[in-house]
Amino acid sequence: MKAGMRQSLLGAALLCFGLVAAPDAVLAQQGSITGLVTDEATGDPLEAARVVLVGSNRIEATNREGRYTFRNVGPGNYQVRALRLGYNPETDSAAVAPGETVALDFALAPSPVQLDEIVTTATGQQSRLEIGNSVSTIDAARVAEEAPITEFGNLLTGRAAGVQVLKSSGATGTGSKIRIRGSNSVSLSNEPLYYVDGVRIDATADGYAYNIGGQSTSRINDLNPDDIENIEIVKGPSAATLYGIQAANGVVLITTKRGAAGRSRWNVFVEQGAVEDNNTYRTNYFGRSDDVDFDPTCTLLNVAEGDCVQSRVDAYNPLNDPAQRPLQAGHRHQYGVNVAGGGEAATYYVSAEYEGEVGVYRLRGFDLDSVRDATFGNIPAEQLRPNELDKLTLRANGNARLSSKADLQLSLGYLTSQLHLPENDNTLNSVIGSGDGAGVPQDINRGWFLIPAEIYAERNRQGIGRFTGGLTANWLPLSWLTTRATFGYDVTNRQDTQFWPTGEVSAVAYPLQNLGEINITRAQTSQLSLDLFTAASYKVSSAWNGRTAVGGQFFRNLTTNSFAQGRGLSRGSESIFGAATTDASDDYIESRSAGGFVDQQMSWQNRLFLTAGLRLDDNSAFGQNFNTRPLPKLSASWVARDQPAAGVLNTFRLRAAYGQSTQQPGSIDALRFYAQAAVRKDAASASGVSFANLGNVDLKPELSQEIETGFDAGLFQNRVSLEATFFYKQTRDALIEREIVPSLGATGNQFFNLGQVSNQGIELRLDSRIIDLPDFAWDLTVSGSLSRNRLNELGEGVEPITLGFIQRHVEDYPLGGIWDRPILSFDDANGNSIIEPGEYVLGDTAVFRGSALPTREVGVRTGFSFFRNLLGLVALFDYRGGHWVENSTDSFRCNGGVIYCRGLVDPTAPLDMQANAAAATYGDDAGVTEWGFFEPGWFIKLRELSLTFNAPDRFARALGASRASLTLSGRNLWTVDDYSGIDPEVNGFGQGREGGSNFAATDFFSQPQVRHWVARLNFGF
Repeated sequence: MKAGMRQSLLGAALLCFGLVAAPDAVLAQQGSITGLVTDEATGDPLEAARVVLVGSNRIEATNREGRYTFRNVGPGNYQVRALRLGYNPETDSAAVAPGETVALDFALAPSPVQLDEIVTTATGQQSRLEIGNSVSTIDAARVAEEAPITEFGNLLTGRAAGVQVLKSSGATGTGSKIRIRGSNSVSLSNEPLYYVDGVRIDATADGYAYNIGGQSTSRINDLNPDDIENIEIVKGPSAATLYGIQAANGVVLITTKRGAAGRSRWNVFVEQGAVEDNNTYRTNYFGRSDDVDFDPTCTLLNVAEGDCVQSRVDAYNPLNDPAQRPLQAGHRHQYGVNVAGGGEAATYYVSAEYEGEVGVYRLRGFDLDSVRDATFGNIPAEQLRPNELDKLTLRANGNARLSSKADLQLSLGYLTSQLHLPENDNTLNSVIGSGDGAGVPQDINRGWFLIPAEIYAERNRQGIGRFTGGLTANWLPLSWLTTRATFGYDVTNRQDTQFWPTGEVSAVAYPLQNLGEINITRAQTSQLSLDLFTAASYKVSSAWNGRTAVGGQFFRNLTTNSFAQGRGLSRGSESIFGAATTDASDDYIESRSAGGFVDQQMSWQNRLFLTAGLRLDDNSAFGQNFNTRPLPKLSASWVARDQPAAGVLNTFRLRAAYGQSTQQPGSIDALRFYAQAAVRKDAASASGVSFANLGNVDLKPELSQEIETGFDAGLFQNRVSLEATFFYKQTRDALIEREIVPSLGATGNQFFNLGQVSNQGIELRLDSRIIDLPDFAWDLTVSGSLSRNRLNELGEGVEPITLGFIQRHVEDYPLGGIWDRPILSFDDANGNSIIEPGEYVLGDTAVFRGSALPTREVGVRTGFSFFRNLLGLVALFDYRGGHWVENSTDSFRCNGGVIYCRGLVDPTAPLDMQANAAAATYGDDAGVTEWGFFEPGWFIKLRELSLTFNAPDRFARALGASRASLTLSGRNLWTVDDYSGIDPEVNGFGQGREGGSNFAATDFFSQPQVRHWVARLNFGF
């Protein structure tokens, strides 16, 4: 770290601790404010309501009895405000005398307008109306109760405008890509940062060491949705400036559940469910002929050229044959218990949960019988059901009040899991690839490329042990001064194993592995974080209030990997020891960053809020010649307070924000280092060195800056809430990899800060309480966004970058756009009902077809409540569009070496289908084109549907419980699209397996999304 930066951080730390050291002697005798917060309509106490002492940094949450207490309140007059998600806020005044306790109760009315909601920011908890940027809030605790949430990504899907969850595979345990307001980087990750209870955590999107097709795991799915209270999403640099390096892609702030003062309350649930793949897979077509040289490969072109005569066309896929289909409904089960409670001095929340899910893959039919015979009935469980997840999560949160001015918050989470994955997606060596991609009819190898028994013999495992801990100390040395220190540590121990039993896998597909092979990678990833913060609130005049915040952070990321391999195993052996050949390697990667900020807010009559901030960061990944750059932040929020209660417009706020944030290069991208290499000198072999990485001493972080404007409105007596946001985001100094010519003295690639990327769009959200009667209520939430992504500059002299075959980075077009030569026309000139080479015209050069990632998304949630909430019905619809998908599965079936697609075999195939297939297979003198296999990727899905029965109190008491409920729900129940394949949502390249997978939009033998049916029984005690 540079000396100047160390001095700046030392000064900031001394300032923080100097402020908190103010003596207590000046404090007058204190009083307190206490009260009850209830639902105005029912009179029921409201738990987890936030009560704010206006003009200070003090916020208290109500307990399960709806009670709150402010202690250590100085004498004077105060405004107290009560808020809760889904209710109108209320404000009342209290006059506190020395040593007096003032009682102040609140009754809140339901409302979708949330301007006064308390949200988490880098400068502490603030009212939403004080900040000039949009923050999306998800009530995760409510969602987990009413919806079939099987992984963390489900909590985000369709619930926040501008946030897209791009699920790559339907296999159990696989992950998703998360994109917030588009993609910023050409070469680096576009994933957001994640914080749990103030602790930065590892959220690696590509979490498996070996290539088992396109699928991969994601560490963000280690989180237990049932332990989460709420999620807040900070969407871009305009809001994320103060979070420092890596915040350019947005920040996801996760708050887990905590206890409240009161008696211990137990919650127990049992969940059972089914996992289904009811899809009909593609049909394989084979031209049969009496000429053995063309059986079963007599194509339409062969017929047109007189090479053979089709006697018939066989249509078959073993995936659709009930006697062979190696897919069968799986099941999931989940059991959980938690307890929360405490007293005035300490509160706690403790939970334990076990989850198990078995995917849809199963050994069946002939394969089951053959393996049973070969193993004398001892079929390995991993071969019988090769896709299974078992997970145990534990959590212990506590809060200890050390005094009226200080408290400690402890957040501890532990996970252990075991995942089994078959080879899948983007490979022929999977059951989907071997069925859809077989290229042989039923009378050859039963219609498979590889039989399921051989595929399922390969065993891929991932074991995880993960601990995340955070300790936060809060101190109010003065009524106007808040200090906070948070220490966090997140460590994940991972073991990935890939095992091919000797003689059990295909010798054709795996000639070396058929001799027996085992690969083991052990990795540890740790993130250490330290956050120091202090804020002072003060009155400038009768109309103006001020708030000054200063903070600093330190982060250290460390990853270690060790790899061992054994080849040539004895039959029955699964040990590296005794292998014919062995290999091993290890690596170590560390990065450190430190930064600090100052933030100043001024407010006028609780109506106008102006904020300015500045941040400085240093990072070990920066080039030697780059020091640091200041990152500014500006925001304004204006609230109209005097709107008529009976009018159409009841509340209104205008807001605007500007900010900058950065993303660091890869940990070793700036470094030059060497590797050992064999050389020839004087006709003799010798040991030498060569460049392993060229490095770049001038390498800088990518700089993203964003401006957003918008408004929030409450309409029709605040029964309708409308939020609109317009944003423009630009990333400068984007990292571009360039090839170095040998004449410069080295060969290889080198990163330079050359590119510029922009994203712009509009986000809308509408919340409404349409009907609110005692026996019937109906609420509706619609959120969505329109966005545009552009690569503004690629760098002088840099040619467009090709990703795979059909995706490119081209200036003035979206990142990873889909390109190829178009089919201009086709005509059956000779009238034989067959499109042959020469009967179609292709463009000379590749042209842009469309964006690879969705540019439009809409989520619609609607909920109904019947008979005083005895029954609840909730549905979530999810729409994405504006993008294209390459149907590479169907393309490969035409041009993958063996022709068995309908367009080139079946004489009844439409002429346009024949033209698309012929252009991709035969092409013209300039080559082939995939143009005919680019398809619109839009879809509408009934993502969730749930029905909840809340048992009457007397029924619950009869069971010995205080409350009981039963929820029946389903996920991915219905889809509408124009896609000729099975599921346009899949991505054969996963989250990070290939260099272009940041933008990949290819369906290549991919597992479609599965359907979940879930029943959950909840009891409270």
